[in-house]
Amino acid sequence: MKKTMVYLSEEMHEGLRKLAFENNTSIAELVRKAVEIVYGEDIEDIRDMEVELAHYQAQAGSSVELEEYLRRRKAHVSA
Repeated sequence: MKKTMVYLSEEMHEGLRKLAFENNTSIAELVRKAVEIVYGEDIEDIRDMEVELAHYQAQAGSSVELEEYLRRRKAHVSA
């Protein structure tokens, strides 16, 4: 896990502090959950593309057509 500093308005910090207390968790955990909800799928897509690119660069002859990639991606998302 990496440490990141984030600046919040006083109002946002106070609201998060209260939510964290009510949910018996930390502000950091609330922020991590929010980031996962908002950006989790995009981050996973980037990770998948990086894996595919590395595989292609290692074995360019093993590439697939765009339609096949999209079909596999749709099957992966549906699973």
